[in-house]
Amino acid sequence: MIWEKVRELEERLEHIKKEINEIEKELASLPSGHIDSKKVNDNQYYYLRYWEDGKLKSRYIGKDASAIKAELERSAELRQKLARLKEEESKLQRALDKVNMAVISILF
Repeated sequence: MIWEKVRELEERLEHIKKEINEIEKELASLPSGHIDSKKVNDNQYYYLRYWEDGKLKSRYIGKDASAIKAELERSAELRQKLARLKEEESKLQRALDKVNMAVISILF
């Protein structure tokens, strides 16, 4: 019974690690930063602002920022999910470490 629970925890931990890896790969392909707009002669122009090498950079997007905005929203969702998964991974790892230490103390 106990070993079944330990095995479930190990399987859950492996699943979380795979999911974290997938999210990190997807985040690498998505932009980071925020959208900044400037109004010039009644025209709205959009820029992607982000940090790179300790400096704030701007990249012109154009007059329509909806595609980049959707990607930034997806990126924010993934970052939140990644934080939750990493926290759960840490808790599971600590629990498994405690089980391992208990088993070692019983055996030796």
